[in-house]
Amino acid sequence: MKRRSFVTSALTVAFLGGNARVALAQVAGAAPPLPGFGAADPENVLVVVQMSGGNDGLNTIVPYSDDAYHRVRPAIGIPATAVLKLNDRIGFNPALKGLNALYAQGKLAIVQGVGYPNPNRSHFEATQIWETAAPDRPQQYGWLGRYLDHRYPVGAKPPSLFEAVSLGDMLPAALVASHVEVPAIGALGAFGYNAGRDLAEKQSAGVLYDGARAGQSPYLAMIASTARDAYHGGDVLRSETAAFTNKATYPKDGFSQQLALAARMIGSSAGSKIVFVSIGSFDTHAGQRAQQDRLLGYLGDGLLAFYADLAAHGLDRKVMTMTFSEFGRRVTQNASNGTDHGTAMPLFVIGGGVKGGIYGSHPSLTDLDSGDLKYAIDFRSIYATVIEKWLGRDPAPILGGAYPSVAFV
Repeated sequence: MKRRSFVTSALTVAFLGGNARVALAQVAGAAPPLPGFGAADPENVLVVVQMSGGNDGLNTIVPYSDDAYHRVRPAIGIPATAVLKLNDRIGFNPALKGLNALYAQGKLAIVQGVGYPNPNRSHFEATQIWETAAPDRPQQYGWLGRYLDHRYPVGAKPPSLFEAVSLGDMLPAALVASHVEVPAIGALGAFGYNAGRDLAEKQSAGVLYDGARAGQSPYLAMIASTARDAYHGGDVLRSETAAFTNKATYPKDGFSQQLALAARMIGSSAGSKIVFVSIGSFDTHAGQRAQQDRLLGYLGDGLLAFYADLAAHGLDRKVMTMTFSEFGRRVTQNASNGTDHGTAMPLFVIGGGVKGGIYGSHPSLTDLDSGDLKYAIDFRSIYATVIEKWLGRDPAPILGGAYPSVAFV
């Protein structure tokens, strides 16, 4: 059987935690278990939203009263009259009506000037840095993957096959774990084992995987378990989410529909605790306003519907959502009415259990680092806060060091 027949196109790098070689080594005992930690987790849920492509923070949280902003962005700057004002200095992009409503409800924290030392401006490398929380050294596993490995030591399986999921066709580096299986789900209806139209092949595979004897080989035990999960996972997921009804009207764009599925997976017996979704591309080198405003509209409206849905089910205080992007953009617009790769940016933390407000000062537009904004809050402080204050774990062994927390929770 060819490997391409093994899993559906909606299930990529799914149940081997992103690294088959290391997973096999774990089964064979070649890798030591990761250190454990602390008390049991609370029943909290974390949703991570990747704003892929490098979102321009200055046109997201707009310093509308700063003359320097309007001077360096004569074509793409947002007029003060259009901004959804937060105070006498900054305001939301007018496309972010949904986030403005969540902010008014006290459910949204804005963390300004987020970055890290010696920033990288490559999409791939900067994304890897954010997803592995390792700016200074290569890291094999993602920050959420390491959290899962600590929460479930070798030999301890999560209570649900869908404890952590990526709602997309690819498993992000953030969720790559040493020994915890994480599925990538492109679409609920398509998720499962794929043998094309060959029913006999599928039936034969079911007999093979369900009948494999774990004692035959440590490798076979892991492969058989993984294959059974892939083979039966689609039916299990559809059954577990069938009883949940979304109680909010979601916009029709793909991001909002991802959130609708996230609500079903969180609120149903699937019991997902970590959900990763993405929206993009925010790589706005040309014609920025139209592209970014459209995507920000999807972001804000989708998240507003998501929290209305969760609240209707009594779940909004249980779920925290945080956003990130691999980098911000340059301060000055370019010749194509866009912006080029930059550094620091704002991010959002949302939820009924979040202490809404503005955290950190807006970066200076005149005191720059070679034309880029200077960061003030290390992104690992955001992760440390989420891990400790929301997920109930010691962040130091996961992040490889101690970072001050931010008071949004």
